[in-house]
This record gives sequence, C-alpha cells and structure tokens, in this order.
Amino acid sequence: MHHANRNPQPFLQARPGHAWAAPLLALSLWLPVGAALAQPAAAPAADAVVASGPAGGVTAAQLEAAVNELVPERERETFWATPASVHRFARSLYVQHALAAQARQARLDQTPEGAALMALRQEQALMELSLRRAVSGVLPDDEALKRYARSEYQAKPDRYTQPEEVRARHILLAVAKDGSDDDAVKARAQALRAQVLKGADFAKLAAENSTDKTNAERGGELGFFARGKMVKSFEDAAFGLAKPGDVSEPVRTPFGYHIIQLEERKAARLKPFDEVYPLIREEVRNTVTARERGRVWEAEDRNAQVQEPALQAVMGHHVKLIPLSGGAKH
Repeated sequence: MHHANRNPQPFLQARPGHAWAAPLLALSLWLPVGAALAQPAAAPAADAVVASGPAGGVTAAQLEAAVNELVPERERETFWATPASVHRFARSLYVQHALAAQARQARLDQTPEGAALMALRQEQALMELSLRRAVSGVLPDDEALKRYARSEYQAKPDRYTQPEEVRARHILLAVAKDGSDDDAVKARAQALRAQVLKGADFAKLAAENSTDKTNAERGGELGFFARGKMVKSFEDAAFGLAKPGDVSEPVRTPFGYHIIQLEERKAARLKPFDEVYPLIREEVRNTVTARERGRVWEAEDRNAQVQEPALQAVMGHHVKLIPLSGGAKH
C-alpha cells in the first residue's frame, strides 16, 4: 500500500547534519540482574538515609535525583524493581560522596588544578541546563505527540508489523571441512528423518545425534525466529513446512546437514497502537532533542572567534611543531 509522504507535525523537520552530546558524568552503575516485583510503597522522607558510612550518608532525595539524571527514563521502572542494581547504585553514591569529602578535607578543591576542574564541571552543568531548557520549549505536548504517532502508525503499517515466525527443532550433522564425508552424512540425515517419520521422538534423536551442542540437550529446540535470522537454505526449508510435526528433507548449510521439524507457526500481525506508541513517542522526543541541541550548539559555535596568536602561544607550550597553513613551522 502506497502512502503519500506526510509530515503532519512541524516538530519533525529535517535534523541537522550532526547532533552534539556532552555527558556530564561517567558513572556506569546500573546492570540489571533480575527483577523482584513488589507493590509500590509510600514515598520515604527526602532526608531518609539510604546508604551511610564514616563519611556520612546518602539521602533518598540524593538517590532519586541521581537516578533521574543517570538512568534513562524507559529503564527506571525495571531499575527500581531490581534490588541488586539499586543497592549498587546507592553504594556507589556513597563512595562518590566519601571521595569528594576526602578531596575537600585535603583542600584539593582550592588547588589551581582543583579550582579549574570544578569551574569546568560547573560550566558543563550550566550548559546542560541551558540546553535542556531550549529542548523543553520545543518538545510537543502529549496531545500533539499522540496525533503524530497515530498518523505514523497508520501511514507505515509495515514498520509496526510483527513478521511471520516459526518455532522449530533441528538435528545438525556436521560435515568434514574438505567435504569428504558429504554423501555419508547426508545418508545418515536421511536415515534419521526416516526414523522420525516412523514415529521416533525427534527431540530424543536430536539429543543423541545433533552436533549442535548449543541446543541438542533441549531436543534441538530453536525457539521462534523470523525470516532473515537463519542461513537462507535453512530458513527456506523451515518456513516451507506446512504444519506442526512436518519434517524437512536434509538441508545443506555451511554447518553441515540439518533435518528440521516444525513446532509452531505465528502469522504476521500488526502490533496494537498502544504497544508501539511508547516507541514512537521516544523516537520523536529523541529526534526533537537531538535537533534542538544541535541547533543551539551550532548557533553559538558560529559566534566563536578563535584568537590565533594567543592560541598558538598556548599550543607552543605543548607541541614542538605547530602546523601552519600550507606547511609546518620548524
């Protein structure tokens, strides 16, 4: 189905040639390791201490502020439901607090290096706040976002369609690199297929014979897969099976000979709008954010004038050869 190229909302215009990003912190703390779900509890007091040690404590307010800053919004629900992740995060905030306290006690913030670093961090923080303010002024409201998402969903159904999938088992019989046993391996695969057709249990034969040890113990179970996920000859054979229980002829791939049994088939389906709306919303917000941050950055970049003599003098302290236009200064 052909749809005219439409852009129903002005907030999705062409993006600038590049987007700028400047992360303020490099705190890689959150690695989910399994979630434990619980009923939401009453919010704790902002000054409740969630982690403490000789250097003092980290409050609930500080923890929540750090999470809101460092954990992407779409991942926060899972984060808060994963105790190990929250514990590591809280402990890391305490370590950061303790090391900062040590630096202050040693008056490192008053050294030239410390003062310069703190001034740089403050500038970066203020710059980030300025960029966020600019972005907040152009982000579409929820109503406009939903209108755009609905039009996008209706105009591009292929993008939001879950493709046809099959669930299958296989038995792989590896072939020697030089192919010297090709005929013998193919004959063995045909013999195994004949056993299945006579009523032998495919999963049991896979466990006993398959050289694909990643799934042999599971009876050759591969789970669901769509087209484009497997070697083409394998994929064509699997999708060519008509009904659950059907078994393919031996299929040759670079790995050897396979026989495949179809377990289940899922027809292609258009995902419900409510399922894809969060994805479209995030894409729009990311697009608008990148565009506006790039626009603001480039506008100020055009105002920047490099003072060449002073810059060359600074460079002279750090390099022996200063490149000049058309050559080098020796």
